Amino acid sequence: MSSFSKNKNKNLDRKVKIKRMNFSSIILIGYRNIFVNKLRSFLTIGGVAIGIGVVTFLICLGFGMQKMVIDEVTKNNPVDIIDVNNGSLDNFVSLGKENVEKIKKINGVTDVTVQVNAGGKFYYQQSQTDAIIFGTSKKSIELSDVNIKYGKIDYEDESAKAIISGKLANILGFTNRNDAIGKKVTFDILLSNETNSEKKEETEIKNTEVEVVAVTDNENDIIAYLSYKWLGEKFGVDLAQTGKVMVDLNKTSIEEVRKNVEFLGFETESVTDIVTDINMFFWVIRIVLIVFGTIIMSISAMGMLNTLSVSLLQRTKEVGILKALGAKRIDIFRMFVFEAAIISFVGGALGFFGGYGMAELLNYAFNVISSQRGMAPIDFIYIPGYFVLALVCFIGFLGLVTGIMPAKRAATIHALDALRYE
Repeated sequence: MSSFSKNKNKNLDRKVKIKRMNFSSIILIGYRNIFVNKLRSFLTIGGVAIGIGVVTFLICLGFGMQKMVIDEVTKNNPVDIIDVNNGSLDNFVSLGKENVEKIKKINGVTDVTVQVNAGGKFYYQQSQTDAIIFGTSKKSIELSDVNIKYGKIDYEDESAKAIISGKLANILGFTNRNDAIGKKVTFDILLSNETNSEKKEETEIKNTEVEVVAVTDNENDIIAYLSYKWLGEKFGVDLAQTGKVMVDLNKTSIEEVRKNVEFLGFETESVTDIVTDINMFFWVIRIVLIVFGTIIMSISAMGMLNTLSVSLLQRTKEVGILKALGAKRIDIFRMFVFEAAIISFVGGALGFFGGYGMAELLNYAFNVISSQRGMAPIDFIYIPGYFVLALVCFIGFLGLVTGIMPAKRAATIHALDALRYE
């Protein structure tokens, strides 16, 4: 290799080293200025941290409450289930075999369960009471918000067995609800053209015996669940008023299936309706939080801008000396922007972790108090990943915006004017 090429490579290496030194000098000067004015820097970083912390704390609570409510609503109401009912009696339609088959043929429908309700009476020894009788199936009960407290649903759909509510068990004389399991009870049922397509008028069928296999935790309603198929075989029940439609969401959407079911004359409901209402409610709350957070962050931004402007006034001579020594405008500009970035990111990090920590501490304290009162623990703190990403972008934007104006002013100051500044 020639001596000319070697000298050229050495000069290139020297330029690279100078660039690296200049950049490291910018970082060093930025850090030094922050630590020289410790109180002012501490107050400015603290202002940013408080603003970010309050916003993070409120967002954690907002998203956490929303997630908790949605999880509670969808726990016993899967999003792939549509509730169907016959709606207004003026346009009466029933979930008979023909309509059930039509629903099953809709694209995306995997299964349909139906439920009929009728009036009746239950008897056990000297006790009797009016009750609501639901003709349903094991699968329908499992999909519904029915909590079995004693016993289990171990019967086939065609068997003469019943599940009764806790209140019905109590009225029938079972003070200890578990004592009802395995007992034979008698019931009367009132059938009409709403439950049997061949009935022209109401008919009461009396003294039918069933075995109690389970008791629910419902202590408010007098209800009994019997097998829909068994009622069909025993009494000719072939119509229903309500049902559940299971949908394969990989093949179609809930809304598309609902539209096709409603075309048959039925009314439909889905947990997605409730989730939409919940999201709308929390969206309003979120807008309020955004406005509140904007006000807080505007105050923090003004504090940062004031700090950097004062810093410029105090360091005008320093800027002049740096320019006299060969510093370029871009170097001065970077120095002030870097200082703003340090304040913004340090304050943002402290605020985020402080706000999230306070939210978790509140959640922990609430659960400690709840456990002392026998309540189940809950988690109402949640922060989505996209919010963290948005917060990082906002912190960077905050540092850039508040640093640009002082940095631009510093970069455009003439070296002689800066040296003469008092």
